[in-house]
Amino acid sequence: MDIGTREDIACLLLHGFTGEPFEMEPLLEHLLARGIHAEAPLLPGHGKGVAAFATSSFSEWAEASEQAYLELRARFAAVAVVGLSMGGSLALRIGQRHQPAGIVTMAAPVYIYRWFPPEVCDWRLPLVGMLRRVTPMVKTRPPSPESRAIAPWQGIGEVMCLEPLHSLMQGLKPIRHDLGAVRAPLLVLHAPGDRIVPVGNAWEILRRVGSSRRRLEFLPIQERITSRHVLTTHRETRAQVCELVEEFVMSLECNSPAGFCACGQQV
Repeated sequence: MDIGTREDIACLLLHGFTGEPFEMEPLLEHLLARGIHAEAPLLPGHGKGVAAFATSSFSEWAEASEQAYLELRARFAAVAVVGLSMGGSLALRIGQRHQPAGIVTMAAPVYIYRWFPPEVCDWRLPLVGMLRRVTPMVKTRPPSPESRAIAPWQGIGEVMCLEPLHSLMQGLKPIRHDLGAVRAPLLVLHAPGDRIVPVGNAWEILRRVGSSRRRLEFLPIQERITSRHVLTTHRETRAQVCELVEEFVMSLECNSPAGFCACGQQV
């Protein structure tokens, strides 16, 4: 078997903050149907209720995702890491520490908010460091049935646990600072109008990584009900996500020296 054949490459699919592997299932099933091995592990603290999540931290999620990568790498000659939201951030971290065959980030943050240019999805975010000392969690507005129908999701959606959120915000800082260490071929997916992760993150990642082959694809969403964040299950984007990821992973087999930039143009 030659390195780079479909049977010799695997995909590690990483879910997002407060989420579960459920949000990666459409992509997982698509890749498996195409003969591409894929796995979507459950990150520590997730999928076990609020109490378990409230005591988990970024270091645990990072260590677990890295271990999952190393286990796949021991079995396959090439491993691509694909992550939604925080999962994409963890994919970048793996790219800084190892040599994955490729990386796909989907609505991934390297910052949660910034002052210049101003991007703050929730005015409370800059206060999380202080608020966590006052209360362990704050209530959030759960998605409406209409929203869940458009973009199915499972996870913790009734409250926001502030200690894990603060841990995430701190954990993103070294990832953002060291983006130049990411050398693997990179595909960045983001929806304009994302209400959870500012779209400026997509440009930040694309601009600062050290990858010679990189590509940015914006996936416009027309509806105005959801957060326009869960690209993997959203009815307007999930098919396109599957196609783009499959195309990207299959292209890694060729080891092509060609580079890509924003909007899919070669450089």
